[in-house]
Formats: sequence, structure tokens, C-alpha cells
Amino acid sequence: MKQKRILLTFDIEEWFQVHNLNEAIPRQDWENRGSSVEKNTSNILEILSKHEVKATFFVLGWVAEKFPDLVRKVISNGHEVASHGYDHNLVYSQNYDSVKNDIEKSKKILEDATGVRVFGYRAPSFSVDDRLIDILNDLSFQYDSSYNAFKLNQRYGSLTLPRKRNSNIVKFENGLYEIPVSSLKILGLTIPIGGGAYFRFLPFIFFSRLVSLKLKKDGLYNFYLHPWEFEPDQPRIREIRFDYKIRHYTGLQKTASKFEKLINSFKKQNCEFLTIKDYVDSTIE
Repeated sequence: MKQKRILLTFDIEEWFQVHNLNEAIPRQDWENRGSSVEKNTSNILEILSKHEVKATFFVLGWVAEKFPDLVRKVISNGHEVASHGYDHNLVYSQNYDSVKNDIEKSKKILEDATGVRVFGYRAPSFSVDDRLIDILNDLSFQYDSSYNAFKLNQRYGSLTLPRKRNSNIVKFENGLYEIPVSSLKILGLTIPIGGGAYFRFLPFIFFSRLVSLKLKKDGLYNFYLHPWEFEPDQPRIREIRFDYKIRHYTGLQKTASKFEKLINSFKKQNCEFLTIKDYVDSTIE
């Protein structure tokens, strides 16, 4: 029987750094907003500790610079720290040097804070492009986890993937690995089941069924959430598009309980919970 493995991942950023809020909260206003990332990330760590599972934390360099003790706390709890870039800018909206400098800066901040090498990266809003693969290799990363095959979200980026590839892990010619965020193909349609708003929107029984189908098919499920998704009482920003309000605020009250339910459900199915680094190492051995 195929081993079922789950990769729990968290993109560590403040509630006000989400791209859906950009039109109301520009970059220069970040310093004036109340921070909640420490509290929310600590709540996530408590849940993971309670259920004795490990995860990968893609930490924004801006956050790590302000809260180095938080990053060290993630490491001391036995989890993996990876890079989410520094400034949360979309990769494909920047020139090559800007992307490289942003990632290099974040990597140094994380490694200086923890004394542990950073192996992985995830682009803000999954805004991956082909240039990124060369940049990450040049900066001595081992893997990327930014590719999301769901095409209806126009903010997601794209990659030119090898024609012959494993559905769970892709190796590029330069040696870098890609671990895509999970999606499921049903009748030719790509269904987004990786987490985030899709996890918050869908009834748990339906979502967990889709995850079970993914695990049965591929033996791996790569899941993501953000700390602000565990914060139902965060400030409501009125000056954004209606559809952004729906995507950002729906289901926040139930994120924590649904997340624990997800862990319990798949622990009962004898799934193994791994960091991405551990999964990559186990795959290439």
C-alpha cells in the first residue's frame, strides 16, 4: 500500500500584507498597522505540538527581521523554516535583480536569526515564473513550493515543467526541486484543494473527501494556511473589492477547529506528517 504523506505548510505574514488588501494598505503603511503575526503563529505552534506533527513555515523576511524570537521558536519546536521572500512582492511583477535581491535578503535574515540553513522558498501568492528556478539554484536553495496548477486564480504564476515528471515532486535540469501545492484533477478539471480560502469555503466533509482522493491517487498532500486565517477578529477593511472581502474574511471563525479536525482525520488514516525538507530528502535518497 502506498505511504500517505501530508506536508503542512504556513506562509508567515501579517494580516495587512495580503495582496487582497493592497489597494487599501500600501507598503508604506505597514508600520502603522497593529501586528498579530506572533500571536497567530504561536497559536499554530500550539496546535501542532498538541497533535505532535511537524510542518514547514515559509517566513517573510520582513516578519523575521522584526520578530527573530518567533523564527527561533519555530525551529526550537522542531519545524522547518523556509523563505517567503522579504517584501511580499509578486515575483513576476519584478525584474530579475529585484527578485534575486529580495530572496537573498530574506534568506540571510532567516539564517542569521536561527543559525540553520534555509533550503526552501515559496513565492508570495504563488507568483512563480521560470526565472525563479535559476535564481533559487544560484542562491543554493534545494527546493521551491510555489507552483499551483489552478489557472482560474489570475494572481498565480506559471512554470515550464518537464514533460516527464512525477506529480508530487519535479526535478529541474539545474537540480532544483519543485513540490507543487496540491490540486486534484477530476474529469479534466483542476480542483484547488491546497488550503487557504478553498479550505475555509468548503464544508469539511467535502474538502476532506477531496484530500482523501488526492492521497489515494498520489500518496502526497501539500497543504497551506496563513496565520491571519486563524484570526477571526482581525480588522475589517472596507475599502477593497467585494470579491476580495469574500475571499479574505469568509470562514475565519472556523479555521482553527477545521484545521485540528483535518489533522485528526488523517492521523486516523495513518498518514505521515513531514516537513518539506524531510520529504525531499526521503524522496531523493
